[in-house]
Amino acid sequence: MAKRYMVPQQDTGWGLIYRLNDLFRRIEVLAPVGRYEEWNFALDRVWCNLLYRNDIKILKNEDGEIKSIYLDDNDTKDKNFLDRQITIAKFTINKLNKEKEIDVKEMSNAKKDYYDSLMLKDVWIRKFMNSLGLYLKQVEHDPGKAIYGN
Repeated sequence: MAKRYMVPQQDTGWGLIYRLNDLFRRIEVLAPVGRYEEWNFALDRVWCNLLYRNDIKILKNEDGEIKSIYLDDNDTKDKNFLDRQITIAKFTINKLNKEKEIDVKEMSNAKKDYYDSLMLKDVWIRKFMNSLGLYLKQVEHDPGKAIYGN
């Protein structure tokens, strides 16, 4: 009789969960201290980990040579919009930094726009994860009961 080996109950989904958890652990440190570039990069890494199920479109010419490769879905279009908002905010800050006299109020507004754009991308990604069943599930509506088990 052949020996049977136990197959672990965990699958590659656990690897995804650990990667996402590690990335969000980093995000929770980077965002509050204003390390926006790194925060944005970590969000992009989360996004890449979420796209494993999405199809990739490959356009080829008549000779079969690849002309372009891209993701063509509404989620990617939404994410690209958010990235453009972040780029606009960064561009505004860089432009203001080059001026001889910086308008403090204008710079403050530009930095707020940058932060708000990143925060929106962060929240959007978390909601996207929730739609995939990969984020927190809210089971208890009373925090007191959730903490103390009452």
